[in-house]
Amino acid sequence: MVTLEELEQIVRENGELEGWNFSQVNIDYEPIPWDYSSIVHSYLKPNDKVLDIGTGGGEIFLSLAPNFGEGIGIDQNPTMIETAKANQSRLGVKNINLIEMEGSNLQFKPDEFDIVLLRHLQVYVSEIVRVLRPGGYFITQMVGKRSTTNFLEAFGWTSDSFGPDWWQPVGELAKEFKHQGCSIVAQGEYDVRCWFKDIASFMFWLMAVPWPEEIQLEKHWQIINHILETSTTDRGIETNEHRGLLIVRK
Repeated sequence: MVTLEELEQIVRENGELEGWNFSQVNIDYEPIPWDYSSIVHSYLKPNDKVLDIGTGGGEIFLSLAPNFGEGIGIDQNPTMIETAKANQSRLGVKNINLIEMEGSNLQFKPDEFDIVLLRHLQVYVSEIVRVLRPGGYFITQMVGKRSTTNFLEAFGWTSDSFGPDWWQPVGELAKEFKHQGCSIVAQGEYDVRCWFKDIASFMFWLMAVPWPEEIQLEKHWQIINHILETSTTDRGIETNEHRGLLIVRK
């Protein structure tokens, strides 16, 4: 059993999440059928103009910058944009502009982008279709509602606890894009087991991702202990990851 004081010490030593940088999380997966960054890379061309919606700290978008001509990363959170700009400066990326903006109200002209990217956020179909050029692609990876089922159960939550607008199944999104006159290039899902290799990794992730209720150690430490006691295996602290993929052509 891990005491409250020990958990508090782990959280202090972990530090705060900057952007969406989870690189310090040590996690192992069963084989997964795709890698989001690799898929996006395969669609990029040197002269493309690319929009990344919900860019966070630019962790993925900045890494893809050498593969397209011009990019704009947006996020509704000003702190995320500040982090992304700091990362951009550190990496010396020159062909990306970072802007605070809502994904539901894109301040761009129609048919402006060759590719629109979005990962783990709500998709506003009509806005995305409007700013895509004819023949352009939208690529998204979505969090599935079956993710981390054992953790949700331990806290007494279900996927419905997140609210009715949280989940967008890729099948329903595909129907919406078809209704807008787009074609579906690829659609898929995976649900695989994964293991946090140490408590520090698990705690960093647990404290950083959005939940139906804010994680408070004084209130939830016994639940956290229950998870550690019931989910720890030889490979680490076990849970599952459910993801959806959708690639659309306008």
